[in-house]
Amino acid sequence: MAIKVGVLGIGFMGKCHFDAHGANKAAKVVAICDTDPVKRSGDWSGIAGNIGGAGKKVDLKGIAVYDDAKKMFADPNVEVVDITLPTYLHAKYAMMALKAGKHVICEKPMARTSAEAQTMIAAAKAAKRHLFVSHCIRFWPAYAKACEIVKSKKYGKVLSANFYRVSTLPTWSWDNWLLDSKRSGDCALDLHIHDADFVCYMFGKPKSVTSHAVGFKKGRFDHILTSYEFPGAGLVTTEGAWEYAPQFPFSMSFKIVMEKASLDCPSDLNLKLFPMKGKPEAVKVPAGDGYTLELKHFLECIAKNKNSDVLTTTDALNSVKLIEAEMKSATTKKPVTVKF
Repeated sequence: MAIKVGVLGIGFMGKCHFDAHGANKAAKVVAICDTDPVKRSGDWSGIAGNIGGAGKKVDLKGIAVYDDAKKMFADPNVEVVDITLPTYLHAKYAMMALKAGKHVICEKPMARTSAEAQTMIAAAKAAKRHLFVSHCIRFWPAYAKACEIVKSKKYGKVLSANFYRVSTLPTWSWDNWLLDSKRSGDCALDLHIHDADFVCYMFGKPKSVTSHAVGFKKGRFDHILTSYEFPGAGLVTTEGAWEYAPQFPFSMSFKIVMEKASLDCPSDLNLKLFPMKGKPEAVKVPAGDGYTLELKHFLECIAKNKNSDVLTTTDALNSVKLIEAEMKSATTKKPVTVKF
């Protein structure tokens, strides 16, 4: 029997999650909630983002439509609330949904601050409900396969790894919240956190970070580059930016060098293995995208009443703490020890 989902916030990520649930036979979107009457009418043609196609008109027949989150939380037909609101609203509405007895899936980052993220974890425990945070890169097929290869140690230790993610300036968000540092945390917390979180997934908790950043205004983080110190590991770096001009193509990629082989994943996400001996080969990865695969996984966990073996709430909290350490390092121009 399909799990009944209510999507809270119909923007770029709300549309992505709505579509992903629609591709999952084990899910059924039974409600949506947004303050915009145009979006509540099913006209999502104005929605834009840095990847995927343009918005569209959606048939909302059979789906309850709300303009107030409290009304949706009170709907007994909604079992899971999928929160795709701006970052600064995550903690507030996640705790409200949990208190109302709903399981919660929350878009990344978990919250605007690590302190808020901790209150979400406490609320989930108190409500005895599941809380999952959507760090989709852990589920993106090429990234997940690379992680599997690295952790197998078939090709020896990692000597170096670099993760790269760039985008045009995100001027498409509701109320321009993405370009408000206090609400979004800039590129560091919104975009770059994808790779920072994945670094933790692949290599564990870094001891310290050294970061450099620039922005359009003093104190902003529109481009950040970080080096991570791992005991016994090689050189691990990430670079994230959203300072590029309009029409500049979004790109995410990585390169990993191991003792016996190298992995290359360019922006087309076609993963290749280059062994020290032998010919390069394409690496087969499962079909699908990170959004669909992560949401399917979370709903399976809820159906089976179990925690995720891919991503815990502590992992999501630690990723926010990691970004806070990176921002401190970039500001002080000194290495910063990460306190997990």
